[in-house]
Amino acid sequence: MPTYQAEAVLDDRAEHAEGPLWDDVRQELLWVDLYAGLVRRAGWSSDGLDVIATHGLGQAVGAVVPCASPDDGWVVASEFGFARLGVDGSVRALAEPERANGGRTRMNDGCCDPLGRMWAGSMAHDRTPGAGSLYRLDGDRAERVLDDVTISNGIAWRDPESFHYVDTPTRRVDLVEVDPDGRLVGRRTAFGIAPSLGAPDGMAVDAEGCLWVALWGGSAVVRFSPSGEVLARVDVPATQVSSCCFGGPDLSVLFVTTSREGFTPERSAAEPHAGKVFAVRTGVAGLPADRFAVSGS
Repeated sequence: MPTYQAEAVLDDRAEHAEGPLWDDVRQELLWVDLYAGLVRRAGWSSDGLDVIATHGLGQAVGAVVPCASPDDGWVVASEFGFARLGVDGSVRALAEPERANGGRTRMNDGCCDPLGRMWAGSMAHDRTPGAGSLYRLDGDRAERVLDDVTISNGIAWRDPESFHYVDTPTRRVDLVEVDPDGRLVGRRTAFGIAPSLGAPDGMAVDAEGCLWVALWGGSAVVRFSPSGEVLARVDVPATQVSSCCFGGPDLSVLFVTTSREGFTPERSAAEPHAGKVFAVRTGVAGLPADRFAVSGS
């Protein structure tokens, strides 16, 4: 089995770097520092990442996606739901379905589908089982499509009718089918993740239809076939690996985010790379990220 070594491409350390996404129009990497409420943007060169901008939202942010037109900015999975981040740094709430929970829950990972709708899920701050949900944002209207979720994490679309999905404590990757209106019509286990590997978190699909799954507590990203066969491994010098995406001009660079959430000062010193962004070339390319189709202004 091929094994690769990821290398840090930024000296900056986030508390909880998450949600990497390559914007192929702007040619830049997006990611978030979740609890700090920051959206980060960086260009890529042979020397690594060069930070272009940091946008502070004033609230937790779990994911960021670019709008179809660069002039429309970005949509984020904000603390209580979804918001628009303008190119001028302004933030406008779109829908906040989690606000009714009185601050017990927050939004987490998310991405867009091929039709331009954003999907993102939530979780309880104390990880209460079943307290989270999965939502679909169409324009400025959010609809709950799945409840009884504990830690809604990675989403990777195969086509407009199906996506892979991770609810981390289940230790599995599910295949979810949807109808043209975005309603869930089927869900089954695609494959399980052995406890010895770590817990599944964020993930990305490559051009060959295989999944690269970040393994929280496993110091790695592992490539799985659609049926769950382990095909390759990327070792990461940080225990808490949160997510990954393909990027770079030819989508051949795998970017990896990591976290030091919950670390004591002693553990943070013992893992000096935790919280950094990493990159590695594995000889496999990814697919362009889907963009949000703005409805209205």
